[in-house]
Amino acid sequence: MNPDFLLDSALARSLYHTFAAGLPVIDYHNHLKPADLVSDRKYDNITQLWISADPYKHRAMRILGVEERRITGDADDYEKFEAWYESLPRLIGNPLFDWSRMELSRVMGVELLPFGDCKTVWDRLNEAVRETSAKKLLETFNVEYSAPCTALCDDLTVFAHDDTLAPSLRGDDLLLPTKALLERLGSLTGITIRTPEDYLAAVEKRLDAFRAVGCRFSDHGLDNGFAYAVDDGRNASRFARLAAGEELDRAERLQLSSFILTQLASGYARHGFTMQIHIGAQRKTSTRLRTLAGAAGGYAAVGNTSDVSSLAAFLDAVESLPAGLPQVLLFPLNPADNAVMATLSGSFSRDGVEALVSQGPAWWWCDHYEGMVQMLSTFACHSVLSSFVGMTTDSRSLLSFVRHDYFRRVLCRWMAQMVESGRMPDDEGLLGDTIRRICYENAKKRLN
Repeated sequence: MNPDFLLDSALARSLYHTFAAGLPVIDYHNHLKPADLVSDRKYDNITQLWISADPYKHRAMRILGVEERRITGDADDYEKFEAWYESLPRLIGNPLFDWSRMELSRVMGVELLPFGDCKTVWDRLNEAVRETSAKKLLETFNVEYSAPCTALCDDLTVFAHDDTLAPSLRGDDLLLPTKALLERLGSLTGITIRTPEDYLAAVEKRLDAFRAVGCRFSDHGLDNGFAYAVDDGRNASRFARLAAGEELDRAERLQLSSFILTQLASGYARHGFTMQIHIGAQRKTSTRLRTLAGAAGGYAAVGNTSDVSSLAAFLDAVESLPAGLPQVLLFPLNPADNAVMATLSGSFSRDGVEALVSQGPAWWWCDHYEGMVQMLSTFACHSVLSSFVGMTTDSRSLLSFVRHDYFRRVLCRWMAQMVESGRMPDDEGLLGDTIRRICYENAKKRLN
């Protein structure tokens, strides 16, 4: 693939090759399987590595009418490869077309264009797959730190002996804990959980364990319709009923989950975690696809614009607690929220802390050229560009680390265009310093 892909000017090429291309990758949020990385998993064929774990690809095939059995069903791996390979030429204009070419060119040394015979390409790619493994792929992408999402009660021993791998705490199931989760948490910590205080003490003990194996990030998905309720002082009774297995009504669930979210955020501040908040996914769409493909099957959609009053009230409540706010990254899924999230970066602060609250990178349905450029342009206007923490994959596929390179190319092209339009100075030293901060240094700081 063209080494200057997306770099449409001499300045863009210079910025990328001089400052961005060689930087290590810190991927602070992904959905990889830690066991695959620790065991240095090898893959039987290209489908297992390239297609099976990538809901983006599954979604595109569904749009083209491919039968579900050839996407996530009982078809064999060659049939699934064939379905994807036949779909690819139809995807011109979609980022999957570019990502797929970059993935195979960077890792396998195979160029997709022109498209050849399916079986011949299958055989050639499988030869390359047999020469690689999970750890080799991380080395190929120059990954210095990778943080797979990990639930509070998951086994942490897989992280104990690898300095490049650490958990990112996924806290969604903690807001309204089930009886089974409470029993598991109690067993792990030796704390009998009957009250909110017991629960938070047990959580705190697990946060200690997460930090000990390198965790520096947590994550919560606040889906479409997120609302926040100020503590009314009656959450102890609600928690006792929930712990006993009783159902709470909608208003009670909102009250209790808001209280727990606030307390968790305070715990993250005490442990030095950056709290990632992914906002606005509409996860309930097709019941049929959810049944067929599972909870993360690639059929979610962009939700409405966020309730900024609820988000601000939540951040304000956490800030008022003794530990104050953790560092927070806001990931809006609806691009109409870019300005809202960027301006919130100036609404909360702490002396000596850079970017206490900031916007995360263009996420999910927005992590393509247009989405990245829109996010960068808006963030530069409403916040401080040099404080931006940069890209993360948010992916289940190892090959998706190529998106860091894609982002760096987009960033360098955008900055070069800003220079050419007179909106940024033609000073490569100044531009390069900003690129290094965005692509590596700002994320690196959050590990310390």
